[in-house]
Amino acid sequence: MNVEMRYLHTFRAVCEAGSLRAAAGALHRTEQAVSYQLRKLEEALGMPVFHRGSGRLTPNAAGERLLAFCRDMGRDWEKLHEQLRDPASAESPLRVSAVSGFGRYQLLPLFRDGPLADISIRMRYPTAEDVVCHVESGAADIGFVHRMNAHDRLIHTPVGAEEIVLIASTNSQAKLSCDVDSLQHAHYVTYDESDYVFATWFTQVMGTPMPRLSAVAHFEELEEVLDWVAAGRGVSIVPAACMADHETQGALMALRKPEAPCRNTIYAVLDPARSHPAVERTLQTVRQHASF
Repeated sequence: MNVEMRYLHTFRAVCEAGSLRAAAGALHRTEQAVSYQLRKLEEALGMPVFHRGSGRLTPNAAGERLLAFCRDMGRDWEKLHEQLRDPASAESPLRVSAVSGFGRYQLLPLFRDGPLADISIRMRYPTAEDVVCHVESGAADIGFVHRMNAHDRLIHTPVGAEEIVLIASTNSQAKLSCDVDSLQHAHYVTYDESDYVFATWFTQVMGTPMPRLSAVAHFEELEEVLDWVAAGRGVSIVPAACMADHETQGALMALRKPEAPCRNTIYAVLDPARSHPAVERTLQTVRQHASF
């Protein structure tokens, strides 16, 4: 069955006008042309769509269903027309992949209740390696990682920094300090990506390569790490932003050497062959809030 759109338009006009003459006037056509189009519509459907024999043309049961369809289609067309006139309203969600520490605790608040709250997003928190894979494959419009990854096509551009700190429970009986002997005898809670974070902290704060450490637990996400450390089950090294709430509540403390802070660069990962309208604004906002 092939029903031409103009037949549906004519059918709706007749339903709303109530007669061939009134519909013909509204459509600027002859009554014969309107009658012909209604006949072709009914032939295509294989059934009548009007009650006939009375002065006013009114749709029968099949016609009522067809009229509802035409009205729904009209509303959809108006919505599409508005989107075409305002491309921003038709944007697909911005797909973001970000390493967990930065993504959950610094990036997400910008979209949740910050200056990017009007942008629709789809956000994931994979490892840095998978972030790059998502951007490379087109599964993400933009990625954020905490280390530079050499790539022959993707762009890595610095957009900010995060502080990395050593954390311990405020209720821990063991006294931990930022000296090599104390750190070597501590028990650590590790997580995916912790090797790089730990190594960065030891290099910048202690001025030494990361020694061999005793790990008492390993988790995929930082939430479990924070809970484990808060319970006094070990210590860890994490981005400072992720433990801010625990620190405010008095459950965790950060151990710092004021003379040797640890700052790690955050990079945005972009594919120059693809672009989402919200990418540039996101980059500008992140640069403003994830300061070096």
